Amino acid sequence: MGLVEDDPHVTYIEAIKILEEVGIAYLSIAEADWDHAPELPHNFRKRCQRHFQCRIIYAGRYTAERGTRILKAGLADLIAFGRPFIANPDLPDRIANGWPLNAVDASTMYGGTEKGYIDYPAYAD
Repeated sequence: MGLVEDDPHVTYIEAIKILEEVGIAYLSIAEADWDHAPELPHNFRKRCQRHFQCRIIYAGRYTAERGTRILKAGLADLIAFGRPFIANPDLPDRIANGWPLNAVDASTMYGGTEKGYIDYPAYAD
């Protein structure tokens, strides 16, 4: 389908201004999450901050390194991890300790059985 606007970020910023006026508690932005998807522009993140005073959460194929970079730059309040958490029930410990991550088996995601839902192992030395 694609986008129908030449610059959708203009529309997004206008929507964010309205959400700020309404007083929502946080803004959760789901970024493109396909392979080799472009990152959101730095300028867009800065504009989000300028127009929204509460917490801003970003999600979308973040690694610990990329999330840390965005947080340290002050461009986000929180980074959400989806797929890595599915395959790594101990994800915070793995990130904190620099332990390797389990690979995600996408063929079992959201399949309705325990396979790929409760059978990923926690890290073991």
